[in-house]
Amino acid sequence: MKILKNALLSNFSNFKIGGPAREIVLIENSEELKEVLEGDFLVFGHGTNVLFPDEGLDKRVIFNRTGLFHMDGTWIVADSGTSLQEVVKASVDRGLSGLEYLAGIPGTIGGAIFGNAGAFGKQIGDYVIEVEYWKNSKLIKEKNLYFGYRESVFKRKGGVITKAWLKLRRGTGKEKKIMENILSRRAKKHPPHNVPCAGSFFKNVVLPSGEKIPAGALLESVGAKGLRVGGAKVFEGHANFIINDGGATARDVLTLAEILKRKVKEHFGIILEEEVIIVRAS
Repeated sequence: MKILKNALLSNFSNFKIGGPAREIVLIENSEELKEVLEGDFLVFGHGTNVLFPDEGLDKRVIFNRTGLFHMDGTWIVADSGTSLQEVVKASVDRGLSGLEYLAGIPGTIGGAIFGNAGAFGKQIGDYVIEVEYWKNSKLIKEKNLYFGYRESVFKRKGGVITKAWLKLRRGTGKEKKIMENILSRRAKKHPPHNVPCAGSFFKNVVLPSGEKIPAGALLESVGAKGLRVGGAKVFEGHANFIINDGGATARDVLTLAEILKRKVKEHFGIILEEEVIIVRAS
């Protein structure tokens, strides 16, 4: 493992925002991860869906870069720090079906499970059978995971995911084309990879009927595209992305987000909920 003292969190975040942490620990394997899960700490994957505070964090911040996974028939067993996209591509190459709809979603398997990441009506929780996680100094295996829309039992009750078992289906031969089409659609609407951003900022709205209203459509209707506060700006190509347009602070992003939420509430009576994880200063 690698341990950094008072290093900037902005260097470990896709948003390129965040002050210094008391200690940053970079983990390369699951045994190292278990060694550092003590005291006052936070665990993240690749820093893709998170906004760190400008003031930094007076605690240990662990970035989980464990990356081993293997496939056996329709089963996948993966360390929590494994790149989600590596697993998506490997499953499609193996002729399996299910994860192709998650093509282009950044981050790790653990992060995806934590937030039940999904797209196009599919979510990773549909395929997760069992999860190993660390909680209260115990290593636990759990099959009752209670996934919801961008929710999991880990988001509600805590625990650090260390490994996951996923079961897919045999493919029909269409998976590669589906994956390529999804990646093409994302490339046209989402910010380029070199633009600092934390992904979709708000969750889609779920009506009592179960119907989902895209947050981006609501935001576009209220003229959100191009709005800015300081260095934070709503992406011109898709209104549910806030980008760091140069020197943005967490305060800029949060102020802009509140303006967007207020506009949507005034026009539609709907309160948007953040999908990006907002980390507050300690």
